[in-house]
Amino acid sequence: MSKTVSIQIQIANKSYPLKVKEDQVEILQRAASKVAEQLKAYQTSFNLKEPQDILAMCALQQAADIITASNNRDQKEQEIDRKSTRLNS
Repeated sequence: MSKTVSIQIQIANKSYPLKVKEDQVEILQRAASKVAEQLKAYQTSFNLKEPQDILAMCALQQAADIITASNNRDQKEQEIDRKSTRLNS
């Protein structure tokens, strides 16, 4: 069982103190880094100035990525099921 640790995550020039399980620290740090990269990209690509607008675009992109990955996983699972059914017939 992993213990809980305190960390600080930076998002859009704001620090967020979090208490998380030890095995989640690296994942959250990588996620915060990815958000920072996206913030910078949206800010320069679309000339967005308001942090709220930039964060909204990042949230939208993240949600779209999650849905796409879920759809891809579902399609692959269906394909595996079809192939498995053919092999077992």
